[in-house]
Amino acid sequence: MSNLFGSICLSDIPREVMKKVMCKDGVERVYLNISVGAFKEPKSFNGKTYTHYVSCAPKKAERQEGVNYYLGNLQTWDDTPQTARPTPEEINAAPSVGEMDDLPF
Repeated sequence: MSNLFGSICLSDIPREVMKKVMCKDGVERVYLNISVGAFKEPKSFNGKTYTHYVSCAPKKAERQEGVNYYLGNLQTWDDTPQTARPTPEEINAAPSVGEMDDLPF
């Protein structure tokens, strides 16, 4: 299973898209609607590859021309235990499927 991770700059969030909500427990909390999308092609910055992005997602009627709602990039993190994954060297040394006659299927 893959997860996404990254960071956002909280000071870049437009304050007008933050919503104060009085919750049922009587505590007022601040919420932000967000959207996560996938890049058509992964993007690389500073040696890291980003596959998704996160942005504010105000309602269409609340959007303002010229306001940047982009919050940050996300990387894909595979939580398969590292020991279960072959190393790049093991993959390069593995026989091609055409050379394998003992496949169980």
